[in-house]
Amino acid sequence: MRVILETARLYLRPLTTPWDLLRFHTLHTDPFVVNAIYNGRPPSFEDTCAEFKQSRADWDTYGIGLFAVFGRDCSNGEGRFLGQSGLSLLPESDDLELSACFHQAASGSEYAPEAGCAILNFAFTTLGAARVLCFVLPDNRRFLRSVGKMGFRQIGERWFGHQLTRCFEVRQQDLDVVIAANPPFGPRPLPCLKGRR
Repeated sequence: MRVILETARLYLRPLTTPWDLLRFHTLHTDPFVVNAIYNGRPPSFEDTCAEFKQSRADWDTYGIGLFAVFGRDCSNGEGRFLGQSGLSLLPESDDLELSACFHQAASGSEYAPEAGCAILNFAFTTLGAARVLCFVLPDNRRFLRSVGKMGFRQIGERWFGHQLTRCFEVRQQDLDVVIAANPPFGPRPLPCLKGRR
């Protein structure tokens, strides 16, 4: 299954092509991203490859994974690559987790919450998720603002490795309120599902 999501400004498709691996690594070694997510230590290419392969496996196994997010602000092909956002299944749980990572050049334009709302809508309406969780480092202020714009509410804290994160939850009714207040964040149209490639 190939999932295409669209909003007023964005085009999202699974992050699965060989070119996407290069985009993914360039994104994760952007100094802005390294400081926000990796505490100043960029991941190796091998680490990027492992995460990329896991996302491809998740698409094949569960029908979820990471999306490449493109801006509709140019006329060439898919548009300008802005970053990635997507869903993963939390270990030993039925809960889905939303994650996101955007280039510094895309910050301040609300692309992360717009992409996130499209993905959350897919999670609730197509996958039938009861809720989606999100984990954010306390120092990542930009993403803390973004999760609030998607309707997430903090429900606790959780350790990942040696890092304490804030745990957020969103449900369908929370997302509906956000989209009603900000229609451009809504899907345009519902996800397009195409056969496997």
